[in-house]
Amino acid sequence: MPKSRLRQLANFIRVFGRRDGIRLWSSLFFQYSILSRQLLRVRLPKSAAPMLLRSQDLPIFWQIMIMREYDLRSFAQMKRVMATYKEILSEGKKPIIVDCGGHVGLSAIWFATQFPEATVYVVEPDISNFRVSQCNIRLYANIIPLHGGVWSHPCRLMISNPKAGSASFRLQEAPDCSKLCEPDALCGYTIEKISEFGDARRLFVVKIDIEGAEAELFEGPTQWLHFAALVLIELHDWLLPWQGTSRNFFRKLAENDFDVVFRGENLFLFRP
Repeated sequence: MPKSRLRQLANFIRVFGRRDGIRLWSSLFFQYSILSRQLLRVRLPKSAAPMLLRSQDLPIFWQIMIMREYDLRSFAQMKRVMATYKEILSEGKKPIIVDCGGHVGLSAIWFATQFPEATVYVVEPDISNFRVSQCNIRLYANIIPLHGGVWSHPCRLMISNPKAGSASFRLQEAPDCSKLCEPDALCGYTIEKISEFGDARRLFVVKIDIEGAEAELFEGPTQWLHFAALVLIELHDWLLPWQGTSRNFFRKLAENDFDVVFRGENLFLFRP
């Protein structure tokens, strides 16, 4: 978020209009700066319920809800994405959106609002983030939370840097996968498995922000790339220099037919 209060307010007004923009910005500013609350409540216009945000969640709120980095309507390729959405529904199937690295549910809410007849599976490994996301999505019937991570194969996972910031947790495979079914196990889901949950479902959109675990995700089978109409991914070579976390992704990208567009921190892959 910009430090300038005026720039913040101007962007709120640009997105929500004068009345709602001033109301939302004033509410956040009063709770955070005046009351010094650590847990903030904000209700967007036409939203199903107020959202809970910790102070450390504000940058992600800014990216998704104010800067609208996932709003792709200005791209010509979105016409094809919307046509695919309508095609899936016309076949009597349910479009599936898989949100890998869901944090506190803001991206899931965005997708659930933009595609109200889709089912959004939001996967988040950190229990603190997961509990906040459960509060935020509780009134969205089309969002299903999964406590775990995405991986190239089913396994048991663990957070390798538990003292990192709330948006920076990284995963690694646990040494003993025989404990997969224990109550405290952190499940490693494949995207194929998630897209198969339920009947009459079809993969539609996949969003990936998993702090370098894209190296493992794209090391395994990626048949799901043939079905997704849109893939959104943030790469993390900047976070993990010289570890080549994006190499497997680019290998798989070269094997598929996508239009690739850059916006903000993300690559957007549109399937023709």
